[in-house]
Amino acid sequence: MALAAALLVPGPARAGVEIKGLSRTTERAVRAGLSLEDEPCTVADVRLERLFRRADREIREALEVYGYFVPTIGKSLERGDDCWKARFTVDRGPRVRLRNVKVQVADDGAGDPALSRLVERSPFKPGDGLNQRSYDDYKQSVIALAQQRGYFDGRFVAARIDVYPDDLAADLTLDYAAGQRYRFGPVEFDQGVVREPIARSFVEFAPGEPYDAERINDLYTGLLVSGFFEGVEIRTTPRPGPDRDVAVTVVLTPSQPRTWTTGAGFATDTGIRGRMSFLHQRLNDRGHQFEASVEASQVIGGLSLTYRLPAGNPREEWLNFEAGYQYEDTDDNESDQFRIGVRQVRRRWRDWLETRFVNYRREEFTTGGEQGTSNLVLPGISLSTQPRVVPSRPRQGQRFFVQVSGTDEILGSDTAFLQLEGRARAIFPLWSTARLLTRAEAGFTAKSDFDELPFSVRYFAGGDDSVRGYDYKTLGPTDDQGLVIGGSGKFAASVEIDQRVLSNWSIAAFVDVGNAFDDWGSVSLKTGVGGGVRWFSPLGPIRFDVAVPLDRDAPDSFRIHVTLGPDL
Repeated sequence: MALAAALLVPGPARAGVEIKGLSRTTERAVRAGLSLEDEPCTVADVRLERLFRRADREIREALEVYGYFVPTIGKSLERGDDCWKARFTVDRGPRVRLRNVKVQVADDGAGDPALSRLVERSPFKPGDGLNQRSYDDYKQSVIALAQQRGYFDGRFVAARIDVYPDDLAADLTLDYAAGQRYRFGPVEFDQGVVREPIARSFVEFAPGEPYDAERINDLYTGLLVSGFFEGVEIRTTPRPGPDRDVAVTVVLTPSQPRTWTTGAGFATDTGIRGRMSFLHQRLNDRGHQFEASVEASQVIGGLSLTYRLPAGNPREEWLNFEAGYQYEDTDDNESDQFRIGVRQVRRRWRDWLETRFVNYRREEFTTGGEQGTSNLVLPGISLSTQPRVVPSRPRQGQRFFVQVSGTDEILGSDTAFLQLEGRARAIFPLWSTARLLTRAEAGFTAKSDFDELPFSVRYFAGGDDSVRGYDYKTLGPTDDQGLVIGGSGKFAASVEIDQRVLSNWSIAAFVDVGNAFDDWGSVSLKTGVGGGVRWFSPLGPIRFDVAVPLDRDAPDSFRIHVTLGPDL
């Protein structure tokens, strides 16, 4: 009874402002400036009528921002026993349009490429409708870019809009005097973490060069991701004439030197897997590092040891001494590999890394029922992109990898071959909630005797990150018993459409093709199609896919694939 009685009692009456004749965007702008909008039902009559009279002016002022200077406004106000209602019918009328437009940057800024591009791409063209909000935003973008580029004395000598309502015309003038561009001044470090030359090697500009805040941001990022420092503070102090430079002070606090990480996961390629790693980021004040990691699963695992030291600039070049053991156990093949080697990693362009390496590998393997032992001295070189920041669900981006490696008996190896391989991933935006994900990989081996190639350098296809619908490394040439023994070449590609359905969830549909082969003339691509669900968890994207192989002789009518890892 109490609940029924409560439902019969009417709630408090609500005041209301009704506006007709405007688009949603314009209506929101009008309501934001309307004093009447937030008044309660209990507002005094005197105040209500005063705000109602003021509404005409407030509506006109809001519309003038978008170039409507001659609107027609009809209005009415009703007040009942419980509350009031104000109604407005607005005809915006014709829009004021730009007639003469002058946007320029003077002094040193006239020759600055970044400021010149901003001027060339100004949103103001004769004939366009007047938009004062766009005008204010553009002014701020000019000021912000000029400050970023070191024009600290810059100012607008003219910034105005002259409106002629009778002519429905407006003249816009923006004249920015940039003044003289400041230069980088002295750079001082306040730190006791690494040796001074190592800290200074992160600075990629010299005193006297034109100031650019982007280079300060690059310095900040490089110091922070180096692993040496937990706190990075960079103070910039513009010093006016006669110096006209920017003094830079870098304050650094040390990071925790030792880090332990553990993790567990599941993927259909590997089954349940676990990982533990140890990283010492500062073995000494010369920036040396040591890392050890162990990983185990039903299919693949091993131990890896790495000793790293900067070779000059830690942002540009590292020398790695590596040793490790890796095992792999698939349905048709087994491998136990021991390796030791040295690797030189250099940054060649902004996001491109060049890696030169020489490894010694001893591998015991069983392929297609045949056992073998291989000793390889394997030099090679690779180029790869290394995106600095990758969001959980990137809307666009690319990642590339290409490598050439090979060996010969003259180097002490048991066999001779030359191998070229490459991988590429690219993400393209479609509509606002959808993406197109593509990937491709290919490899080719020129060899003296394929039977002598160890398992680790043979090519296979199939699995979570290859051709879905087929089990891990089950695609490739087979022996007389039908066991997959791998090939000297490989090609695989995928196209996937990902549609967001909730904030952290999306659905996907995909087509995968690929196979491993002995020569290009014998390529027989296998195809898998399917769909799945993605959850963009705090640990990264988790994918649950159901894939159907289109090959009539496929061992399964469908396969479920579960993977965890970034899209790029």
